[in-house]
This record gives sequence, C-alpha cells and structure tokens, in this order.
Amino acid sequence: MTRNVGAMSSNVHRYFERQSSNYTDSASSLLWRWQRRRETAAVDSLMGSVSGQEILDLGCGAGHYTRHFLATGARHITAVDFSPSMISQLPDTCVTGIVEDVTNVRIPKTFPRIICAGVLEFVSSPEELLSRARNLISQSGAMVCLLPPDNWAGRLYRAYHRRHYFEISLFRNGYFEEICRKSGWEIEARRFVFPYTAVYRLTPLATT
Repeated sequence: MTRNVGAMSSNVHRYFERQSSNYTDSASSLLWRWQRRRETAAVDSLMGSVSGQEILDLGCGAGHYTRHFLATGARHITAVDFSPSMISQLPDTCVTGIVEDVTNVRIPKTFPRIICAGVLEFVSSPEELLSRARNLISQSGAMVCLLPPDNWAGRLYRAYHRRHYFEISLFRNGYFEEICRKSGWEIEARRFVFPYTAVYRLTPLATT
C-alpha cells in the first residue's frame, strides 16, 4: 500500500488523522446520526440495488458506507482512504482497504458502482478526482457523490473548517455540472438532503 498526500493539503491530512480515533463515536451523535440516516436513504435511492456487486468506496473514512453496502448485499468493497487509522477500522471480511490519496489511486479494474461521500470538497481539484473516478467505472456503471452546496449551511460548514486552517470547496449546480462534463460524467439524478448535502448520481458519458 502506498501513501501520497497528492491533492489533499497536509492540514486536511492532519485534521482527519486527529479525528480518526473518535470518528465513529462522533458520527453516532444524535444530530449527525439524524443527518446521516437521511443521507444514506438518498444514497440508496440513487445507487439502486447493490446485491452481489463489487463497490469502490472512494474516501471511505471509518467505513460507514462500506458497512452499509455490505449489509445490503454487496459482494465486496474496495475502500480507499489516505488515513491508515481510518482504514484500520474497516471490517475484515469482504473488504480490501487501500491507503492512498483518492486522486492518485490506481486500481487495475473497473467497478459497477462507486460511492464518493464527503470527499470532493477536501481536494484541491475536484475535477481531477472525478476524472480519476471516470477511469474506474464500468461503462454501464454509476457513481453517487455527496457534497456541500453553496448555500448558507455550506458556508457555515466552510467556516467551521477554516478553524482547522484549510479551505473546502462548495458546489453551485452550474459549476458541478461543468466539471462533471469535463471529466466525462453526466448527472443523471440528484437529491438535496437539508440542510447541507447534495447527492448526485453520475453516469459515464459515452466515449466517441
């Protein structure tokens, strides 16, 4: 397993390494649990059935979606995160953990489904990550992305992370549509989970 800071800043790396020891506990707080339950429902509605499929979890963190998709019938999860501490928290069965920056990861196969939750806002080039993911999706596959819109809640979220000495990206509809198109994706469907999560289903543009 290789490690490369790549397009994520060292401040982002340090923040998530510090958070890794209590990340799962923090995610079980009442407010976060309420939001995550609603986000997961939106993800399921856009992802469709994962029964028997192999899924790529880009920026898996401590493994919320890895565990969720295993529980809902996925055959295997390949989970990528730059944090060894996060990867160490993943299940031992039916999971391949890769310690790597998501913008640099190279995997010699494609996947029918990709989940990319809470990652695009932290990389310096979201388009670069989308382009990398485009190379990892099967032509009939789909990717579901969760990201913060440029609204009042997103701006509060950005202000929160400024306290940790890094800047996150917020996504206007037109901007996200543009970088998707440039990186070979089409937006097929979207959901908004109040107050600060936009959930998109992307499918690969046909190659000519």
